[in-house]
Amino acid sequence: MKIVLFSDLHYSTDRVVYGRSSKECLRNAITHANRFHGDADLCVVLGDLTDCGLEYEYQCLAADLEILSIPYRMLLGNHDNRDHFIRVFGTDLLDNNGFVQSVVDAGSHRFLLLDTHTPGQGWGNLDAHRLEWLDEALYSADRPCFICLHHPPLETALPAFDAIGLHGSEQFMAILDRHRSMVFQVLFGHCHMSVFGNMNGIPVCGIQSLLYQGLPNFNDNRFLDAPDLFPAYSLAVVDRCNMVIHGVAFDYSGDVVASG
Repeated sequence: MKIVLFSDLHYSTDRVVYGRSSKECLRNAITHANRFHGDADLCVVLGDLTDCGLEYEYQCLAADLEILSIPYRMLLGNHDNRDHFIRVFGTDLLDNNGFVQSVVDAGSHRFLLLDTHTPGQGWGNLDAHRLEWLDEALYSADRPCFICLHHPPLETALPAFDAIGLHGSEQFMAILDRHRSMVFQVLFGHCHMSVFGNMNGIPVCGIQSLLYQGLPNFNDNRFLDAPDLFPAYSLAVVDRCNMVIHGVAFDYSGDVVASG
């Protein structure tokens, strides 16, 4: 099974970041994924779909996603707007409490997509309703589950990101502990860099940005960007028991040297 992972698109029709158009980056990533991984079972988009959460941004994003040949599912990040997302993408991806939370099966695994969006805040949250949904989804699961959310659910050792991570992560971890046998992997975005960790024995992985990358800053609460690092998506190759995740610098146009 192959899973394409997009994160932190910050989609805009006109904004340019470090000389890059988010709209163009998305189109290039889709073109690359269609060409090289068109056989993927699913594409998961890990939040910060848009830059400003405007309804028009979602409308244009939906149009650009039409060229993606891989089935896809999305979740919300702190830059998103839940109401505007729902107006464009409809209510099929909502839970009974109106949060953008859904379940999708791909191959031998199940994906649980969580809504950690907290209006007006950079940090994320899973309140009692959203945690109850997760608990019930894991209780009824009949196959290993990927847990997908935008905000990092563990401390990253990066002060800037720990200040805007997932609030109430202890309750989140308690649910994962209760259903440990069904939790295969936790995936998140938000940090614009690869982050690998372990939550009490459960593997956790943060995904690079489709637009621009950050650098880890362990010393203070400043965010550090690296304009020369390439935008990237990730590719997970999975069987029943194992998984590897590769970063794919889809916009790289330099030399490629083959040896051996």
